[in-house]
Amino acid sequence: MITGASSGFGEIFADLLAQRGFSLLLAGRDQARLSAVAQRVRQTAGVDVELAVGDLGTEAGFDSLAARLDGRPVEVLINNAAFGTYGPFAELDARREHELVAVNVDALVRLTHAVLPGMLARGRGGILNVASTIAFAPGTYQATYGASKAFVLSLSQALWAETRGSGVTVTALCPGPTRTGFVDALGSDVSHTAIYRHLAAPEPVVTAGLRALDRGRAVVVPGWRNRVMTTGGRFSPGWLAALISARMLRPAAATTHASR
Repeated sequence: MITGASSGFGEIFADLLAQRGFSLLLAGRDQARLSAVAQRVRQTAGVDVELAVGDLGTEAGFDSLAARLDGRPVEVLINNAAFGTYGPFAELDARREHELVAVNVDALVRLTHAVLPGMLARGRGGILNVASTIAFAPGTYQATYGASKAFVLSLSQALWAETRGSGVTVTALCPGPTRTGFVDALGSDVSHTAIYRHLAAPEPVVTAGLRALDRGRAVVVPGWRNRVMTTGGRFSPGWLAALISARMLRPAAATTHASR
């Protein structure tokens, strides 16, 4: 099962897992784009593809997907659905921040909890949670988004330790800024920032994530520049890392607005 499968990392995960012969359950909000991914995968890989259209940030959207999972074995779960916001926290829409936590954190926890017991009972399975390099240090001007990804990283590492030796593995994939549509969806121009000035190709990120899952690794950070940056974040005091990210992410204007 792949969440956020209608674009970006999600559709690449769909292509690569279909090439491995997996049947797919693709979840996303955009039915037209999700259907296009499914049609392409069916034609190129010849596997069964089901769609689950809904917003994981809502109870109705989550319940609809959970009902599709009830009693069904899931061999691999890719928790990819997420979105970000940008700007001074006090100026961001409070409802949007709540929705961000619902999608990035709550839905991920609930989906993981829905499939992990079955994987442990069968003695096999894999869960790949898409976090971010922002998880390693406070994300000034992306405070809620950064905190949500720090949660994903911490949860993934803990579950990796809990499942060791069980035949099940949990991996956190921590990409840097990538050409997935995420930046455009922020709603504010962030191209002036040191963080988002250059975007990496998404295909190597997905390949690295699946390779790490295959090898049972707890965390993977694709790209040597990203690995250097996250290493610095791990060993810097939180207050210093927050000030550094403030310089690297400072908005060009006094007021910025966030959007999915």
